[in-house]
Amino acid sequence: MTLGCRVYSPGHGGAGVCLVVQVGAYRLMLDCGLSQLDPYFDLEPPADAVVCSHAHPQQGRGLLALHRGFPDLPIYTSGVTQALLPLNWPPEPGLTGLGTVLPWRLPVHLAADLTVELIPAGHLPGAALVWLQHHTPERTFSLLYTGNCFLANTRLTEGLRLEDVGGIRPDVLVLDGTAGTRKYPRRKQQEQQLVETVVWGLTQGQRVWIVAGGIGEAQEILLVLRTHYLLTGRPVKIGVDGVVARGCDSLLELLVFLPEPVQNFARHQSLFWDDRVYPQSYRWQGESPDLFDIMIASTWPDFGLVNPTDWLVLWPEGEPCPLDLPSQTYLLPAHNDGVATLQLIHTLRPQHLVLVHGAPNYLGDMAGLEEIRNRYHVHVPQAGAWLDLPVGLPLVSSPPPEQGGNYEGELAETGSGIRIELPQTLTSDPRWLNFGATGLVEARWQGEELLLRGLSPQEVLAPPPTGARTCAHCRFYRGQRCTQPDSPLMGLQVAPEGYCAAFQSIVP
Repeated sequence: MTLGCRVYSPGHGGAGVCLVVQVGAYRLMLDCGLSQLDPYFDLEPPADAVVCSHAHPQQGRGLLALHRGFPDLPIYTSGVTQALLPLNWPPEPGLTGLGTVLPWRLPVHLAADLTVELIPAGHLPGAALVWLQHHTPERTFSLLYTGNCFLANTRLTEGLRLEDVGGIRPDVLVLDGTAGTRKYPRRKQQEQQLVETVVWGLTQGQRVWIVAGGIGEAQEILLVLRTHYLLTGRPVKIGVDGVVARGCDSLLELLVFLPEPVQNFARHQSLFWDDRVYPQSYRWQGESPDLFDIMIASTWPDFGLVNPTDWLVLWPEGEPCPLDLPSQTYLLPAHNDGVATLQLIHTLRPQHLVLVHGAPNYLGDMAGLEEIRNRYHVHVPQAGAWLDLPVGLPLVSSPPPEQGGNYEGELAETGSGIRIELPQTLTSDPRWLNFGATGLVEARWQGEELLLRGLSPQEVLAPPPTGARTCAHCRFYRGQRCTQPDSPLMGLQVAPEGYCAAFQSIVP
């Protein structure tokens, strides 16, 4: 039997995910993150049923329009996801309970020979892996769709446990490949770096505006700021915009589904809203943002309301910055990095591996790995593609995809240095724009390999330290960290051009 998949949208470049898989005589839609349905669907239902993996916009924002266009089309999801889905649309009376709730870890018959089972996926409360099984007299055919899964624990949900999927051997694995082959620091280290950046901005006399997604990401950042030891007890006011506040209220109603440490915290202190204990957190009601030290918002600041020089803007790494102002990126993804993705793939050992949800070059990096190409039938589909997924075919190692990231070149020693020549095709990768923005690189050894990193304009244009009161000229500046016991930055990594009231010059 041949399984198949119609790719309405593979989730490239921040677009939503919408797939329709053909399992025997049945068509099942996996997620509907389409912004508009008109270009895709006509008067006929696109599938026999829909399964939504979780409540992020890239997976669920098109479900309401789909439901109104085809009221009799069944929609299945987990209970927590059902409660969070309305956050994708403007508030509307009676807009609750979209879809039918499926239980965890219990196969449910959608037809006599077709079952669906939800497995907790981490990433976001209510997020699920979708395991489809089609039973025939000859054998059982199966497909596992991961949605967005995450092996690590976060503040809001426990990570996917590999033992929960160790016995599954799907014929087809449709996998989130957001990170490609990148390796992320540990979660605690990411949180520490984010808080250190916030504290550094406050110490420089700036306010901090943090841009984050309104479902899950922003609420986790708020929890991190409210519970981190670097901010506990400090007279800091945090403002939260309406979109993020709405997500906070929804999660408070779902407190029993959050991890035990979060429930314990909520027994003694308000989870999100508190005007008694520092740092304090408030809803932003449209008053001047300058009333707050930190703003957490789903949108960029409106500089008709605030002075751009007073604010340090932090936004998620990988997203474009539309503003020319003091800003930095932060890294706090709820997606598996390359190492964890490979671990999950090799645990499941599918025949077909379909990589979706991510930049095409990142997906190409993963698909181009020899340990992937030599073990699985790998697919990186484009929008509108139809994939035939025949089961039982012998594996023939496929060539690296066009989006692969390996380039061969030459190097030569010259009288003045070393020259490295790489093919011109490298510049067609979108990442080249950032790498080659200044024409300057930094090289360092990692074992026997030499790594090159492009220097950003911010690094190149940063003014050199002067003899003023800067960290670079402070006697307590050691290894890019502050060792001044009287400084609020004690123990933190600090920028050389920073300063604080506890400065003591190297020169007596």
